[in-house]
Amino acid sequence: MTMLIGTSLSCQKRTFISISEFGLLPNTGEDARPYIIKALEVCKEQRIRTLTFPKGRYDLYPDKGQLKEKDILKQKATIGINFEGLTGFTLDGNDSEFIYHGKMEIMSVHNCQDIILKNFSVDWDHPMISQAEIINAQDNYLDIEVDKDNYPYKVTNGKVLFIGEGWELPIITMYSTLYDKDSKEIAYNTWDSTLGDIFEQPAEEISKGVIRFYGKPAIKPDPNKMVVTLFHVRYFANGIVMTHSKDILLKDIKLYHSLGNAFLGYRTENITMDNASVIVNDEKGRYFSSVADASHFAECAGTILVQNCAHTGQADDFINVHGTNVKITDVVDDYTLRVASNGKGNGMSVTVGDEYWFIQLDDAQRGEVNKVIKKDSLTDEKGGDYLLTFAKPIPKNIQGGDFIECKTWSASLEIRNCKVLKRNRARGILVTTPKDVIIEDNYFASAGAAILLEGDFDYWYEAGANNNVLIRNNIFDNCLTSGNKSGSRSEWGEAIITITPSYVPRTIDDKTYHKNINISNNIFKVFDAPLVRAISVDGLYFIDNKIIKTDDYKPYTWQKSAFLLNGCRQVVIGENQIDEAYTTRNILIENMKESDVKTKKRSDFVIKELNCVDIQ
Repeated sequence: MTMLIGTSLSCQKRTFISISEFGLLPNTGEDARPYIIKALEVCKEQRIRTLTFPKGRYDLYPDKGQLKEKDILKQKATIGINFEGLTGFTLDGNDSEFIYHGKMEIMSVHNCQDIILKNFSVDWDHPMISQAEIINAQDNYLDIEVDKDNYPYKVTNGKVLFIGEGWELPIITMYSTLYDKDSKEIAYNTWDSTLGDIFEQPAEEISKGVIRFYGKPAIKPDPNKMVVTLFHVRYFANGIVMTHSKDILLKDIKLYHSLGNAFLGYRTENITMDNASVIVNDEKGRYFSSVADASHFAECAGTILVQNCAHTGQADDFINVHGTNVKITDVVDDYTLRVASNGKGNGMSVTVGDEYWFIQLDDAQRGEVNKVIKKDSLTDEKGGDYLLTFAKPIPKNIQGGDFIECKTWSASLEIRNCKVLKRNRARGILVTTPKDVIIEDNYFASAGAAILLEGDFDYWYEAGANNNVLIRNNIFDNCLTSGNKSGSRSEWGEAIITITPSYVPRTIDDKTYHKNINISNNIFKVFDAPLVRAISVDGLYFIDNKIIKTDDYKPYTWQKSAFLLNGCRQVVIGENQIDEAYTTRNILIENMKESDVKTKKRSDFVIKELNCVDIQ
């Protein structure tokens, strides 16, 4: 490795520099990381604002020795490109491709401000997802055909291990996803683990590239018509990670693969994604991209702006924006709470100086606001928890089992001119934030729900209640083609727009969770009944939309009503254009009065109480 940077650089003020000046040339196959590390050091020292790359391929390898360690679970992810501490800096890839090897985080933007990352793609030669074509399905076995050159494996004592750079891993059953071979879309009316536990059964290689699993597949797919993606890891190492930073622009980026969430933001203020997409590498014949969400933003602030993006092939949501519900273990005294230090909903993210809402689980309402002034680690007979001390007394009604939610770190969201396609598992947009949300001028053709509004107190603990959501001028094109089977129901969403917080009202007088959700001037092209599933919303408006019935898919969903509402108030449904072929007219209500729903024309939709009808 030859570093060419000398005194000439420091003798004159420069605003930009090329990686080639450090001796790195494209398409050599050598490890680019040492050159990039040196270049970023120089940029920081000399306040150079732009680092450019001559167009070509650049390979990035993990720390020495990792590729020789086959137990990848013992490895720590190596950061490919680390921008920590930089301000006012741009990386311009000039349409280069960065190829990663082994267990790696793509890029880290930590403690940075005013950062632009643009004009590059990212991939792995040996991704941590494999794929196979289903060539035979019988009552007692399943045959798959694997391109062994691209997805090498071995079968030993009936167990299959796929082999990559520094890893040998089995198949994770849950996330094995079925795709239509020709369209490369999620197969119609499939779901997680569609084939059951077949990949956990004894196996043998019956010919080169053909593996037979002995057992009964849950379904018998038509041979030679489906491809199954085979996952080996989950939430393993994230892609481009932005933490404790401000004003980040991601522009003209293609991520073909990542080992976890592809774009991840945490405690970062103002993030813009402009034509920064997670996409399937069709040139390599793949059906997949990232191992988890395409983009995921937790406890961020300012505005998250996503525009001109088209994520495909990821193993979870297009985008997820949320806070965190931190579960209270115990109230110690008038000023002190105890919260867990591990598990979901733990207090690890709680920071001194930030403001938090108190939330009583019984009604899930945001209550008083208080500031954390001290945080202590605690180890005693009850375990290793945190003690949080607040500036003002804790409300008397708060007890163990209730929650706090960070007010300081909450972001608004704007999503415009994006495409949410049927090439990824699960849902499109998932958002829970108290700040304004605008979703407009997008095209949705998702396999699951196009939009999911949640608020989770019992599994992921992703907060919190939405206060103002505008969904307008979008096209919803035959969404919810999968993940809505009767036995699971809400696996990938219950309707095109699904609003299902953990808090479920029990009576007609219970308080609501979400507020002011406006769905207007959209086009819904639907092959089945469900438009909206909503739980606990005060102010739900479905106005001036156009509903067009299609015959592109057979109806299959368990929900046979247009609207399924539970505990909602001030619902207005009117001024919609409804295709005569769309014959569903039911608005099913539960824990509501009929007067909670206003319709323009009673002939358009008929309000019925849920317990009076069969929703199957």
